[in-house]
Amino acid sequence: MSGSGWAIVAMAAGIPAVFLIVHAVLDLVFGRSAIQRRIASLRVFTDRSEAPRARWPLLRAGGRWIERRAALNRYAARSATMLDQMGSKVRPSEWLFFRAALGLVLALVSALLMPVWLGLPVGLLFGYLVPGLLLRSRIERRRQQFADDLPGVLHLMLSSLRSGFTLQQSVEAAVRDDDGPVADELGRALSETRINGEFEDALERAGERVGSQEMIWLVMAIRLQREVGGSLAEVMQTTADTMRERAYLRRHVRSLSAEGRISAYVLMALPVGSGIMLFATRPEYVRPLYTETAGFALLGVALLLMVVGSVWLRAATQIEV
Repeated sequence: MSGSGWAIVAMAAGIPAVFLIVHAVLDLVFGRSAIQRRIASLRVFTDRSEAPRARWPLLRAGGRWIERRAALNRYAARSATMLDQMGSKVRPSEWLFFRAALGLVLALVSALLMPVWLGLPVGLLFGYLVPGLLLRSRIERRRQQFADDLPGVLHLMLSSLRSGFTLQQSVEAAVRDDDGPVADELGRALSETRINGEFEDALERAGERVGSQEMIWLVMAIRLQREVGGSLAEVMQTTADTMRERAYLRRHVRSLSAEGRISAYVLMALPVGSGIMLFATRPEYVRPLYTETAGFALLGVALLLMVVGSVWLRAATQIEV
């Protein structure tokens, strides 16, 4: 087949693959908007006489296929903790199937654009590893949102406590109309309490799951109030005020360090973007990098320097509050 024929085949296979990849990445990174979350909460009151159709039937079928293989199922279970921290309803087997399918698609596209011996491993590694990195990034964003929203939810709970509600009733009233990570975790804690166990233990597990030190402090304050006595509303008022000040300080530090973080993102994306542009426009310029020994050495040195630079930039721009 001539070069123009391979180019047509690559475009026919690459455009749908790129569209699906971009859609999956955007859905994974940004999720639903505030309006979409509000519409989803209103659907509780709609008629559900008809069973909803599966959104990703192929994904569920692939997950069931992996679950029937004991070795693959054990390997998929390693990501159960991260999916639990994300609050995702995707099973670990479905997540493994998604990563494998994405790696296979990218491997086929890369094999059409680059030499087969280089495109297959690059596409497989990129498609399999990048979703895990995006999942970790979204878990971190969810933790930040949890820390920012928790003081507001506590103030709503305080209003209910001062009205004569119990602690669990105030939690139910605070999270009934919310759809954020705080509502998800507190609702899960309430469900665990209804099945079996203490409410404080369920709250502590929620704090450990999202990595929230503020939630652990709240559990300590509730337990101390139960053992010593006193007004629970006053204890929670002091705790909520402290959390609000910490959240304000955290947002202030993030705004001050935004310029450094954006500079780090640009510096890390610049060599990758330049390489992709050169490969697409003038492939003869970059061909020696993957056809000659000196090119492989240069790629290895560049990759090592990018890893060192990313670690250094992360340490310079990450400030603990």
